[in-house]
Order: sequence, then structure tokens, then C-alpha cells
Amino acid sequence: MKIFTHTSGTMMSLRILLLAALLLGTSLQHASAARATNVGRECCLEYFKGAIPIRRLVTWYRTSAECPRDAIVFVTVQGRFICSDPKDKHVKKAIRHLQSLRQ
Repeated sequence: MKIFTHTSGTMMSLRILLLAALLLGTSLQHASAARATNVGRECCLEYFKGAIPIRRLVTWYRTSAECPRDAIVFVTVQGRFICSDPKDKHVKKAIRHLQSLRQ
């Protein structure tokens, strides 16, 4: 009966390989995290398709220019965020309404 034994050279190679894999995994995590923070604070991936509740809106803001999609974000009295298409006529009307409340 033959018993398999590791030589010290094999164990050293295995340790180096494991350490390299660990370092690579850690560096990839940091690289992807850095890219994510460069995108901007908040980005909209899709637009809300329902009716915008103008009377329930508190404020609005435009998403960062670094976002892949240009969007207007409305904030409701409940603190909810509604991503909207800035070219939509209802969105423009809601913005005018909120601006008139500030004056």
C-alpha cells in the first residue's frame, strides 16, 4: 500500500498559489468598488411609467451626468424617489409646479 506524501517543495508551491489567488481576489474587489463610486451617488436604470402625483411631491433633482441615463428624480412627502424621463411633458409640468411653490 502506497501512501501519498507531499514534499516540502510541493507544499511551498501550493501555499504560493493560494496566496496569489487570495491577493488577486482582494485586488479585484477593490477595483470594482472604485469603479462603482465613480458612477455617482444615484442613477436611474429605468423611468417610472405611472402618473406622477404632483400634489405629493416635495422636491426634485437631476441625476449625475456620469449616470448612463439622464433622469429627473422626484421626492415624495413619504420620502420615496421617482425616476422620471426629463423629456416627458408630465415631468416638465411637475418641475414647473415645484418651482412655482418656491417663489
